[in-house]
Amino acid sequence: MKKEPSLPTVLRVICLLLGLVASPAYSDAYKFEIVIFERPGGNATEAWPDDAGPLDSGNVVGRLESLSAGNRSLGPVAYTLRQKGLIVHDHIAWYQTPRGRSSDAWYSVGSGRLTGRIKVTRGRFLHLDADLLLRDANTAQPFHAKLYRRMRSGELHYLDHPKIGIIFRADPLRSRSQPDATDASAGEPKPAEPGGNSGPG
Repeated sequence: MKKEPSLPTVLRVICLLLGLVASPAYSDAYKFEIVIFERPGGNATEAWPDDAGPLDSGNVVGRLESLSAGNRSLGPVAYTLRQKGLIVHDHIAWYQTPRGRSSDAWYSVGSGRLTGRIKVTRGRFLHLDADLLLRDANTAQPFHAKLYRRMRSGELHYLDHPKIGIIFRADPLRSRSQPDATDASAGEPKPAEPGGNSGPG
């Protein structure tokens, strides 16, 4: 019987195909896109606490609202995850000028069984931090996961984890200026402009 390719193999192929679309050399403002998914029945290496408690929301400055489906490029990725029996909890795309590495401004994501917060900052590289809480579908038992990735733009990034996974992409929108590791300027997510051609002002 023919063996189906594993999920990591399928995702690597998708990453390569999407990477064939060249991205111009931009910086400052980006279009970010994230897919957050669950592995049902995954064996987490971390213990499931009796009560993980609420997520820290003290530094949450807003909620990410997604661009329209026409402005999202990871639809094929989300589709493949679902076909593999995984649960896609959130698929969001947004425009933002990242804050500097010293920023501690987070944005809330998710609903229902998966909630949490993420932040994207920039120094020499882009940095994604995710602090997520997943509740088991049968027992409502909480599972707390913190994920991090340093990355370059124009590439698809896969944050693997036994229970929760993230697919993330960052595409620059404006002419490149040299990133400054100490830059702490604010960057707020922006809604899509008509036609989806304009970044934040």
